[in-house]
Amino acid sequence: MKFTRIDVFNFRKLRRARLDMADKQTLLVGANNSGKTSAMKALRKFLKDRGGIDTRDVTASNWAAIEQIAGAWTQEAEADLSTLLAQLPFLDVWLHADTSEFHHVAHLIPTLTWTGGLLGVRLRLEPKKGADIKAGYLAARQAAKMLHPDGITANGFALWPRDFREFMDKRMKDLFELNAHLLDPESYTASGPVAPPPLPPLSEGIGPNPFAGLLHICEISAQRGFSDAGDGKGDDGDTAHAASRKIASQIQTYFHKHIDPETDPTPDDVKALMAIHEAETTFNARLKNGFANALTELEELGYPGGLNNPKLSIATQIKPVDGLDHPTAVQYDISGDASGVRLPESYNGLGFQNLVSMVFQLMRFRDDWMQVGKFKSQVVTPEDRGIEPLQLVLIEEPEAHLHVQVQQIFMARAHKVLRNHEYLEKADSAFTTQLVVSTHSGHIAHAAAFEELRYFKRELPNYGVVPTATVANMTGLFGADTQTRRFVTRYLLSTHFDLFFADAIIVIEGAAERILLPHLIQHRHPDLAVAYLSFLELGGSHAHRMRPLIEALEVPTLIITDLDAVATVDKNGKTVSPSAQPCYGADQTTANHVLKTWLPNLAEIDTLLATPPNTHCHTDAARPIAVAYQTPQEVTQGGQTQAITPSTFEDALVLANAEAVREAAKAKHACAMTRAFAKSISDASTPEDLATALFERLDKSPEKAAFALDLLYIEDIKVLRAPPYIEKGLIWLAGALTGGEGAA
Repeated sequence: MKFTRIDVFNFRKLRRARLDMADKQTLLVGANNSGKTSAMKALRKFLKDRGGIDTRDVTASNWAAIEQIAGAWTQEAEADLSTLLAQLPFLDVWLHADTSEFHHVAHLIPTLTWTGGLLGVRLRLEPKKGADIKAGYLAARQAAKMLHPDGITANGFALWPRDFREFMDKRMKDLFELNAHLLDPESYTASGPVAPPPLPPLSEGIGPNPFAGLLHICEISAQRGFSDAGDGKGDDGDTAHAASRKIASQIQTYFHKHIDPETDPTPDDVKALMAIHEAETTFNARLKNGFANALTELEELGYPGGLNNPKLSIATQIKPVDGLDHPTAVQYDISGDASGVRLPESYNGLGFQNLVSMVFQLMRFRDDWMQVGKFKSQVVTPEDRGIEPLQLVLIEEPEAHLHVQVQQIFMARAHKVLRNHEYLEKADSAFTTQLVVSTHSGHIAHAAAFEELRYFKRELPNYGVVPTATVANMTGLFGADTQTRRFVTRYLLSTHFDLFFADAIIVIEGAAERILLPHLIQHRHPDLAVAYLSFLELGGSHAHRMRPLIEALEVPTLIITDLDAVATVDKNGKTVSPSAQPCYGADQTTANHVLKTWLPNLAEIDTLLATPPNTHCHTDAARPIAVAYQTPQEVTQGGQTQAITPSTFEDALVLANAEAVREAAKAKHACAMTRAFAKSISDASTPEDLATALFERLDKSPEKAAFALDLLYIEDIKVLRAPPYIEKGLIWLAGALTGGEGAA
């Protein structure tokens, strides 16, 4: 049995979002404020807490429609609450079960013809029995009107409730509750728009907890409250005590459930209890002697006095768990030898505390589920104990305080820890563990399989005043193209996964752009300088392979690439020259696959050099993607001004920054290319001569990265200007992020 899909509706940023569940672990990735936390909260409130939903959980853009529905209510007409319920949060949960698991899911089977496979359950907010939403709201509004007929005053004063939102703020938990409805498996669609299937006619609820006896759900929240030894007075038992002893408190919980010798004692437990009793007896004898004089003195003062008044005695009662209820119950041995030098838990680094705490919690989740230790009672197998067949574990932001290697190790092993049990490790185990992790870390994402990623992407506010989010499933993204899938996944594994968390992506040709673009952006594009940009270094012959991924992410993406002009082919179909200096009327074509097959989907150089439709760069009409490549730029040389089309980023940069190149060439260790470029600037008599000299030097033995590094030596890096084609692309990207004119 396993979860296959969970659809979230009308919950915070997720108006309509589909979360396909991987068999083992599912990673929620995406930029800040993209809806990952909304998804985790929805799973918690619907599946774990089974309630606690309030007005802040309703998608903000839905309130306009909700107010319109409530505003149409009158005393005379009966209210149709179905339209209201469709605007409130609900969850569609789809599971897959075999016929052998019939005894677990019998209450979820919608028809007698079910023979295994999908089962669907909708969890939604509904009025409690006897609750009359319409009558309560209208009565509250009428009462406010009787007291204050004028309604809202000029200074904003109004009696409660001024609208239905304000009414629900106070009454939602009193009037609504969760209820579950069975869905028809025939209504399940594997793809297409996210839309809730209709409930079967006359559907009746089956209660707020349809997964009782079927699901064991646990959670590690993002706020784990660790402290450093220098924070407050945690180890002295003061206010920070609880926060600094997270692991110790977990150990106490584990002790009570699985080890406590007073619960179903074993022979070993009896020995421990006898030792505790002996220690208690000895200590009580010492207390009696130690307090004898003090108690005698009290009696001499007449307290307690009289035959009928009880006498004061002092004794101790030692419980097994008491030995763990102190600030140094958990210690770390730092000696490395037999000397046993130890420090309390809070004296270790926050990262180590977080790692140990999370792993221990995972072990506890597993052992609680499998009823290890004292849970076992006298039965033999988990099936006999009525253990739930499905465990769902939620982890928010496991990367807190962890350095990158530990992040990857934790993510690679977390599911294995949850399955480290004799009944779970079997290939034919009847128990399933599914892990859901939300993260902001590219290193966490790096440790997971590409197919396990679920990308949360922000949408424009199509439905109201705030943006919502959708989810892109990375599974099957490249279809049957196994070569492209292999290339993209290996490329990302060998570089980084930060594009899943970026505000915008810039695809570049090589190292020179990677070195200089951050400086060009920082000093001339302040909006981009404060954005989270992900740079993908890909040549023009490979960037198009990223197309399915980039289009799926729908993040503003600027592709900066080269024209890669080649001369026309001869009568035998062979290229006359492998590369050519771009120019009009030479019957040239491009060798760049991005330009030929993606954007702008053109091959002829003459056509490519024509002014793009929006005078900035070629863009995708359906997605925020643009491509920028070399176009004619005005160059002044030898007293002449001429439109020159460069062939690469490097010669375009030289043509736009002649004085900066001259200065860089004067550095003691300037590379041969920088010096050659400076010489060309000095020797060329016309713009065309300069362009030819630069092209010929690039065609010999390019030192592009060294040239870019040389430019970092100039005194004022702020004078460096981006080539015109890149400047246009950056203007477009800034507009795409801010909604300004550049994106038009």
